[in-house]
Amino acid sequence: MRIGELVRRTGVSERLLRYYEEQGLLHPSRLPSGYREYTEAHVETVRRIRCLLAAGLSTSTIATVLPCLEARGSGWRLHVRTWWGGSAGNANASTRRCAI
Repeated sequence: MRIGELVRRTGVSERLLRYYEEQGLLHPSRLPSGYREYTEAHVETVRRIRCLLAAGLSTSTIATVLPCLEARGSGWRLHVRTWWGGSAGNANASTRRCAI
């Protein structure tokens, strides 16, 4: 899918998606024409990024933990709570707000 479809599916602006790419959070492939090409996995990744940002993590922290969350699949929220450590209450409240 192209960036416009990702915008529609995630509610995140094109500019913000490009910023996530600049920060190393998104890695779309490129078509020969230079257009970015996204997959279903990118939709989920953007949702995770938004949730982690809402939980108070910086983009640099997200860049560190995101590969671990992606590797763990659907159980990622539990791992976020575990990683959060002593602030589990905050993590629980923040991750509950995520509709993913």
